[in-house]
Amino acid sequence: MEIEELNTAHQQAFLAFVRDLELHDPETYQRHFARKKPWSEWEFDVFLKDCANEKLDWRPGARKVSLTRYVLGTPDHAVAAFALLRFPLDAQSERDGGNLEVAVAPALRRQGYGSYTLSRLLFQAVRAGLRRALCTCPESSPAARRVIEKNRGELQTIDSNICRYWIDFR
Repeated sequence: MEIEELNTAHQQAFLAFVRDLELHDPETYQRHFARKKPWSEWEFDVFLKDCANEKLDWRPGARKVSLTRYVLGTPDHAVAAFALLRFPLDAQSERDGGNLEVAVAPALRRQGYGSYTLSRLLFQAVRAGLRRALCTCPESSPAARRVIEKNRGELQTIDSNICRYWIDFR
């Protein structure tokens, strides 16, 4: 299994993933996938176009932030996890989000998909030229903290119930 950039081939699996989050993890749904219009095949196409516009060259210009979205598929062609690579950091992402974010389908949690997805996302971060990556998670989420720590995350601070971890690339 490998992470892939989100594309049209993921449409049905991605829509099922988003519905699962909407029903079973509304907080993650609101953070990444809340839209003005309900999700549909047409809305997925709009989201995909937005993703293409937000993905900039490996060296975004001044005051520009590149966002690349990935999915991890399962052998039965479902979306197990969603991943976001953001660089360089801006003021908001330094406070909440960091360079890397991973969301695992609620039905597939506690099976190693989060750790695996983050490890593959780290590879993409190195390819993008990052020397280190910031990951954040709620202090109240021991599972998210374990995922980051399994991938060499070193706790920097806990501020306003948000844990900030840096992962250095060696």
